[in-house]
Amino acid sequence: MIGFIARRTGWALFATLCVIVVVFALMFVAGDPAATTLGPHASREAIHDFQVREGLDQPILAQLASYLGVGRCVRKNAKGYTRPDGSRGFCGLLEGDFGVSYSAREPVANVIARRVPRTLVLSGMAMLFELLIGVTAGIIAAFRRHTWTDTGIMFGTFVGISLPTYVTGPLALMFFAFLLGWFPVGGYGVGAWEHIRHALLPALILAVTGAATYARVMRSDLIDTLRDDHVRTARAKGLGPMAVLFRHGVRNALLPTVTLIGLSLPFLVGGAIITEKIFAWPGLGLLTLEAINNLDAPMVMAVVVMFAIMVQIGNLLADVAVAMLDPRVRG
Repeated sequence: MIGFIARRTGWALFATLCVIVVVFALMFVAGDPAATTLGPHASREAIHDFQVREGLDQPILAQLASYLGVGRCVRKNAKGYTRPDGSRGFCGLLEGDFGVSYSAREPVANVIARRVPRTLVLSGMAMLFELLIGVTAGIIAAFRRHTWTDTGIMFGTFVGISLPTYVTGPLALMFFAFLLGWFPVGGYGVGAWEHIRHALLPALILAVTGAATYARVMRSDLIDTLRDDHVRTARAKGLGPMAVLFRHGVRNALLPTVTLIGLSLPFLVGGAIITEKIFAWPGLGLLTLEAINNLDAPMVMAVVVMFAIMVQIGNLLADVAVAMLDPRVRG
């Protein structure tokens, strides 16, 4: 098991590095952060000074090496790094230094530290709703297959998969928040209870597609499992329908669902960006859009790194859970 985790962790680190390289290259060709940050009326001298100060005058490979912390940088003081010529530039990702935001003019790590817990709350609640609603609906549909209950649940999952977040989000906001007043219109609230209350509606909207997918997968796998020989044997021994369903059916049918959790994390993260924008939830998703609009390269890179790490950790945990349920996948 230790060897399996070590191999999986190595692939996760490699995938994260690939994501960093690709996004860094895209930021390099997206535009000039100096002109965007300083505004359209900035002089050439001011733009040049900004580029030199932030290390943007260097070749892309030198910038990437400096950002990763493997370039030729020296520590100037406790606030950051500088190149030998005195300009700061990117440096120190391996030591936890994400640089300084162009727009906020404060260390990116400080901004990320404020936003990460909010996104974790939203994503965690969405994942919980996905599993509770999706798995439960799938079990009910499988147990009541070929009935109106099964047909209704499957129709609901079809609708849930077909409607994207940017459609369901505004509709839910208008109906449940504006018209009925059941949920706050948006924002984050003050205090732990208010945070959870403000997160309920966006988390439910974020969970719609995942819950529908889990329900369909759980129904299909549970129906197949209930046809296996060991289930027939359990019935022949006199076990009741509910005991057969949960003791021999649900447990064995959960393996594909656990695998699906890791595969659905990128979609959950991507949906969080849209959901946070619709509901004005001040997390990493909203921060990503703001940083892209401002061409705030240090902030964009930091958010991408955080999202990549979150996805890889989720995939790793899902793989470990699958390996624990089915030793055959450990290799």
